[in-house]
Amino acid sequence: MSPLPEEPARDSAAGEYGHAAEPGGGANEQARASDTASGGAGLEAELRNWQALLQQALEAGNQFSRLLVLELQLAVGDVGRLALVVLAVVPLLIFTWLGLSVLLAWWAYAALESVALGLMAFTALQVSALLLLWLAARRYARSLALPATRRQLRAIMETGNGNKPQAENP
Repeated sequence: MSPLPEEPARDSAAGEYGHAAEPGGGANEQARASDTASGGAGLEAELRNWQALLQQALEAGNQFSRLLVLELQLAVGDVGRLALVVLAVVPLLIFTWLGLSVLLAWWAYAALESVALGLMAFTALQVSALLLLWLAARRYARSLALPATRRQLRAIMETGNGNKPQAENP
């Protein structure tokens, strides 16, 4: 016996080594060809799955960026309105201070006169207008926090962690 392994018979026409001389050699060839074909189909399916995943991620990113742009446009509009509210608050603060000052001064001047009731009505009107403007400023300030974008980002992060996204309130 020689120390070198025997080489399979070489098919001179095809230039390949044949395994027909081995026991079950023809069956092995068919099994290898079948494995290669099924491996190729599995690889194609895997590539299609990755492509679908990338397309979904791209679409989610596009939708998120559109949401961010639209919400930033709304926030820019609210910044202008918030600036107007602040400008309206300044004179009302001055009038409220003036009204309270006059009221306290009048009470000091005429402790039991009814003129104070008129001044108190003037001050109450200024305070109620100030309260309405303060509520409007809070509403505009909330939209500056980009709430829809934050909800969408939270939903993306939850689905990325494997958690189910929570139902959003409309």
